[in-house]
Amino acid sequence: MLLESIISPELTFCNVEGGSKKRLLETSAELIAGKVDVDPDEVYEALIAREQLGSTGLGNGIAIPHCRVPKCKKTIGCLIKLASPIDFDAIDQKPVDLLFFLLVPENTIEGHLEVLRTLAELFKNQSYCEGLRRSQTDSDLYTAAMHTPKDEH
Repeated sequence: MLLESIISPELTFCNVEGGSKKRLLETSAELIAGKVDVDPDEVYEALIAREQLGSTGLGNGIAIPHCRVPKCKKTIGCLIKLASPIDFDAIDQKPVDLLFFLLVPENTIEGHLEVLRTLAELFKNQSYCEGLRRSQTDSDLYTAAMHTPKDEH
């Protein structure tokens, strides 16, 4: 999976105010809907429904909220670095500051599972996450995101 196939500079946001998990999901749905043709309320409701099944907080300050979205035509990724970490009910109970939102078409069966696995592996790389955390602007964050660990060899 090529990261650039699912995120773009327009869907990369640095220093977003989180507040609470619920508020962040709402803000993120609005940010995404402002850039792609999806309904922010549908995105928010789908994200909330998915979180009710179990937190998408992986630990180490990382979360990968994901959901199926009506009228979504292709897989959409959105990378957000928070201004301050928030409680996200992560598996390690630590606050989250890096989130990768993944929206997939409602009829997607399995393709997104491979994307989720790849993202989870990517975010296990400490130096990669440190690069994201050092970012101060949307542009810096996108550049850091595109510098995946395989690029270091």
